[in-house]
Amino acid sequence: MKNHITKLISLILALVMLTAFTACTNPGDNTDNNVKAPAGVALDLTEEWEAINGENTLVQGCLVVNTAWAAAHPNELAKFLADYKASVEYVKSGTDEAINTVVNAGILPKAGIVKKALPNCNLCYIAGADMKPVMNTFSQKIFEYDAKSIGGAMPTDSFYYTEGGDASAASKTEEIKIYALNGTTALGMAQMIENAKSDSKEMNYNISLHTAADAITGAIISGECNIAALPTNVAVKLFNKSGGKLQLLALNTLGVLYLLNDGTQSVSTLADLKGKTVYLPGAGSNPEYITAALLRAAGLEIGKDVILDTTTYNSPDALQAAFAAGKAPLAVLPEPKVTVALSAINSAN
Repeated sequence: MKNHITKLISLILALVMLTAFTACTNPGDNTDNNVKAPAGVALDLTEEWEAINGENTLVQGCLVVNTAWAAAHPNELAKFLADYKASVEYVKSGTDEAINTVVNAGILPKAGIVKKALPNCNLCYIAGADMKPVMNTFSQKIFEYDAKSIGGAMPTDSFYYTEGGDASAASKTEEIKIYALNGTTALGMAQMIENAKSDSKEMNYNISLHTAADAITGAIISGECNIAALPTNVAVKLFNKSGGKLQLLALNTLGVLYLLNDGTQSVSTLADLKGKTVYLPGAGSNPEYITAALLRAAGLEIGKDVILDTTTYNSPDALQAAFAAGKAPLAVLPEPKVTVALSAINSAN
């Protein structure tokens, strides 16, 4: 009898150990087993967008100019565009020198992060006649999803700056004030930022970086700054609301949005977001409208099936920090903030 009891106890212990081992090696639902997977990209929103709307139809960053200033300074503007194009090509080269320039410009903190993020930043330089068909296609798509996204109307032809002026005749003493969002939209001007610090600078560029579009929008309309780097939908919205006080200079960033998962959620498709909250970096900009459009296309109702939180974190920097701290389990961010956020959260774990 004693031997039977001993064998029974041994069998129970073996079953308990086997169950524990199975739970560790086959975690299944992270929440139920308290197992957290590494943080990572759950969905590439550019891929999701292009699957619906076609390739190269998502353009997120641009340069705009105050219309009155542009009319008065065609030569300086021609020189700026030439310098900006050269800076974009320099940064895109991805050389060690270019990577260090991005760090020195204060756009990203470490060379390793720049090197990893740069291939996914989709920098471009599309200006003149080439930018109109690209921008019109994007504007039409996002307008169809939500007319408010671009201020209620498609941009007219006067939205597009027509290149002119003589770059060689540009004044080197005329101060040119440029405001840019500190992220993808500013990445292409890293070389210009560094050159502006030099005593031997060719032009008098005064470039400042900001963490939210709200700090820039009023400045470009009032003329406080002459040129600004902004999200594309914000540029059209400002053009419509200001009566044409700004114009589009160039497109500088294609699709760079990603849905990040801190490792606690089970998401591999848009449909998996049903019943979840997705955090976005502020209201009224591309991340909100692009994400909402994709969710609606997937048959999900915003506010009912999926909650889009656009108010808790009002900038990419704020949301990046919250995601890294585990406060925003599902977050939509652009590169290079994606790489910064994932590096922080995975190194902490």
